[in-house]
Amino acid sequence: MRCRALFLSCLLSLVWAAASLAGGFDCVKPPYGTAISAINDHDYFVKFDEKEGVAYYNYTGPCRLGIHERLAPVIVYGVVDGKLYSRIMKTEHDDIDIIKAVTTKLAGTPQTATEGEWQVMSWDFPEKQIKMKLKYNTATKATKSAIYYEPLRPKAAPAPEESLEK
Repeated sequence: MRCRALFLSCLLSLVWAAASLAGGFDCVKPPYGTAISAINDHDYFVKFDEKEGVAYYNYTGPCRLGIHERLAPVIVYGVVDGKLYSRIMKTEHDDIDIIKAVTTKLAGTPQTATEGEWQVMSWDFPEKQIKMKLKYNTATKATKSAIYYEPLRPKAAPAPEESLEK
């Protein structure tokens, strides 16, 4: 009986430790619209810039997206009025066929357009108030993409996927 109680106590301690290490942030499904203070309990979000009403953060905690298996993306999070607004991502040397296959599987068929050397794909999820936009440069094979929470989008700010350009 005493062994069972000790085992149960150890098991509960491990579950609690794992939960506390996991933090309050899921980088695969960011909780857009949530206060950054509510998901930054381990100080993994590090602010590095602020422009036109958007604060930009690097996330230094554990995060693994599917894209990490084939590329080294640059990922930045935008915060407006203290709330998580966007995830902005850039890649180099990407493959348009993989992009189309993955995004269509995960998000459905996009609206498409061409802007010079950029192939532009966009999705709208009105039930979640989220929009997603991905630009692929046909010459350099670079991408710029953003997922953002529309209610927090500042009217004067540039498009999220363009916001980090110098």
